[in-house]
Amino acid sequence: MKLKIKYKVTTPECAPVINEQGEWFDLTVSENSIFPAPFLDQTGKVQFRQNLVKLGIAMELPKGVEALIVPRSSTFHKKGLLQTNSPGIIDSSYSGNEDEWKFPAISFRAGIINKGDRICQFRLQPSQRASIWTKLKWLFITNIEFVEVESLEKPNRGGFGSTKGYK
Repeated sequence: MKLKIKYKVTTPECAPVINEQGEWFDLTVSENSIFPAPFLDQTGKVQFRQNLVKLGIAMELPKGVEALIVPRSSTFHKKGLLQTNSPGIIDSSYSGNEDEWKFPAISFRAGIINKGDRICQFRLQPSQRASIWTKLKWLFITNIEFVEVESLEKPNRGGFGSTKGYK
């Protein structure tokens, strides 16, 4: 399966990587991010800060295919971060040039994530609305290849967290 990928940064540090022992693609941070420690508000409640960590890519997923994004197993231990919408789902409608993948995280301690740090991972799977043909083809996919493009052909959905109708 060939997937169109648009890099939002000029260096290829953000390319999805899969090692020989793994089955998930690691994703890296595309810019340094500072995370403050939690704090007590005026009422004495603990408040956590949320950051949207940029992953430096936008990708055009085929219709009927979605990406499941989860933290790497070391992310909390090494960085003190939890993914706020874990697991995260990116469906095929989030495939425009400006639909950059991000990792929403809250911090349990102050820290910095550096550009190039591996922070999360993803895998592809058929969506629940995938056609029977897509599901059958999925059984025979043995390799995923990323093809770098200057521009993705699908329209922008409106950015991260842009699904309409949530109340």
